[in-house]
Amino acid sequence: MKIIYWSLKFTFLILFCKASFALTFTLPRDGNIIGKTQMATVQPNDTLSTIGQRHGIGGYEMMEANPHVSFSNPKPGTRLLIPSQFILPDAPRKGIVINLSEMRLYFYHPDNIHVSTFPVGVGQAGWNTPMGKTQITRKRKDPTWIVPDSIMENHLEHGKTLSKIIPPGPTNPLGQYALNLGLESIVIHGTPFPRGVGIRSSHGCIRMLNADVKVLYDNVSVGTPVNILHQTVKIGRTNDQLFLEAHEPLSDSPLHTYYQNIDKLIRKIVGPKRHHIYWNEIERLQSSADGYPQPIGAIF
Repeated sequence: MKIIYWSLKFTFLILFCKASFALTFTLPRDGNIIGKTQMATVQPNDTLSTIGQRHGIGGYEMMEANPHVSFSNPKPGTRLLIPSQFILPDAPRKGIVINLSEMRLYFYHPDNIHVSTFPVGVGQAGWNTPMGKTQITRKRKDPTWIVPDSIMENHLEHGKTLSKIIPPGPTNPLGQYALNLGLESIVIHGTPFPRGVGIRSSHGCIRMLNADVKVLYDNVSVGTPVNILHQTVKIGRTNDQLFLEAHEPLSDSPLHTYYQNIDKLIRKIVGPKRHHIYWNEIERLQSSADGYPQPIGAIF
């Protein structure tokens, strides 16, 4: 009965994923890469953010993959790369994993077969989202927002006033669904401001598109583990090919590490097998930080 229940629940999730543009994949049996890159054409009145939303990709991810294209005013007819292929973070495949440098959340389903991934907004400069292992401590539908004192003080410093208690409603910054974490004042939640998803926009919380957070809310429970990371470089493998995915670090975060031991990461993936690496390509990719997997070598 448990297997049948989860099968029905997962079918329900897939239907919602289509509505919210979330990306859901079967976990690879061999390797750690999911999805594939796509191409799209800019339409009138598009921004990189709106184009990304149509494909489940955040605004900053679109900027990384298309560095010479205007974010707010891309030229209609321009062909864009959609970075919809991902190397899974180097972390246990359980519960929720959030990689701050790529501004992306991974949800590993309880069936141990599927993973869904969503763009997220993270803490803006000076309001860094904390890293570490925690869990969902509370689920709230139509949440009331009790504004933290630090945010109240910040608004006053900028000559703005803010009510201490924000009731549920269309302008509530938490949206319709909120998942409290075991970190002080940090919540995964929806937002009335979709442009704030996929960029550094929050006061430390994890912002999601409203349809996306509903999917997550409906399919997680209190106690679900949450692992918040800052992995600027990920090494991937599919068949006998090796790939690297690089992102810009959140440079003002006191908790992140700039240095990445690439050789150590590669050896963790390939083990004792013989392999050949294009080190010049690794250097180029780390410098350009295009944000999607690109080949760096092969296993013999």
